Amino acid sequence: MGEEVTMMSVAEKEAAADGNNTHFVLVHGVGGGAWCWYKIRCLMESCGYKVSCIDLKGAGIDRSDAGSILCFDDYNQPLMDFMSALPDTEKVILVGHSAGGLSVTQASHKFPDKIRLAVYVAATMLKSGFVTDQDVKDGVPDFSQFGDVYELGFGLGAEQPPTSALVKKEFQREIIYQMSPLEAC
Repeated sequence: MGEEVTMMSVAEKEAAADGNNTHFVLVHGVGGGAWCWYKIRCLMESCGYKVSCIDLKGAGIDRSDAGSILCFDDYNQPLMDFMSALPDTEKVILVGHSAGGLSVTQASHKFPDKIRLAVYVAATMLKSGFVTDQDVKDGVPDFSQFGDVYELGFGLGAEQPPTSALVKKEFQREIIYQMSPLEAC
């Protein structure tokens, strides 16, 4: 019995050591930013995991004007830059929420050797596996029951399709943060 306890302790130590090498990269969804992961990040880091939270362009603390984001590649550039900067030997667990699933898919295709696992948490998953304009349209949830919920941006001009969409502030609590405590929103 004493040997078994010792073996368990060794196995537990190895598992804990592996946890310290596990790097999670968390990607927010619509209306979010890296800030939306703060509680999960703290819990994960206290368990020994490395956690990086990304602000996509124009979200969170990134002060880019939404009108300057003309395509999905522009919006997703901070994640692509982050993935590019990772050492070639590092593999991350990439986690996306909501529209962050589109970003996870794009990063998975551009950096397959740097991704250990892709996790979609209530996130958009693509039929084709590639981010096309149609995929982005298909990934937009139907909020028609609420009326006009989006603030649209037209970075390419009013006669062109919108280049950005934000859920209007008055709808965010009802549509995006309905299960969050008031102090978290």
